[in-house]
Amino acid sequence: MLFSTLASLPAFALLLLVSENVLSVTAAPPGYRPRIGVVINARSPSDALFERGVIKPKKQAAAAKASQPWKASNLKTSDYRKTALNHNDGAYVKTAGGSQVKWQKGAKGDAEHVIEPGSHVKGPLNKLGVPKNHPIVADLKAALNHKDNLSMLNGGSNKAKAQLTANPNRKPKDKASAQHYMQQPDIKKKASATMKRIDAAAKKHKMNKLSAMIKANVKKNWGHIKRDEVDLDLD
Repeated sequence: MLFSTLASLPAFALLLLVSENVLSVTAAPPGYRPRIGVVINARSPSDALFERGVIKPKKQAAAAKASQPWKASNLKTSDYRKTALNHNDGAYVKTAGGSQVKWQKGAKGDAEHVIEPGSHVKGPLNKLGVPKNHPIVADLKAALNHKDNLSMLNGGSNKAKAQLTANPNRKPKDKASAQHYMQQPDIKKKASATMKRIDAAAKKHKMNKLSAMIKANVKKNWGHIKRDEVDLDLD
């Protein structure tokens, strides 16, 4: 219908102008002969929004997401609990007195990270402004979620450990059992192995300052253990 109408218009025909999805009508100049057909700008509304900066490019959006503050969950794999269960045939449970823990084969507990993704690692990453798409992230996640950094611990002691690693001055209900847990030889061995992996990752990506900050956090949490009792590679 539009084309037949245009073909029948006289010399003072109207021009159809389509620009950025806005239809306007204006008088044709004297002597203008309309051409058969109408050329329309086929850009989509999103194209116009993109040009105006309303829609950010995908790379910009990804960069913005990568720069968001770190959370502990960003450093945990979705299957770390399964890994912990597969490599621990029991759990550390509280003794009768409640101030200590002992390993009990077949016991159930919480899967826990010996070197904590949140308390020990998250803060340094945020302070240094390390984005989530940095190459070191894959190495850090591999170290933190490795079987050597995962253990099984009763819920009360695990909660207390998380509070103590966030703030060594806190006094949670199960503080004594959490500290006793961190004194266990195999737990100290796991911590040492993990710190070595983190240190290797930092050296690989030339981020020694990050490693030093993580080590400083870990030292605070293992401060109650005498230096000759712990084999942590922190110096």
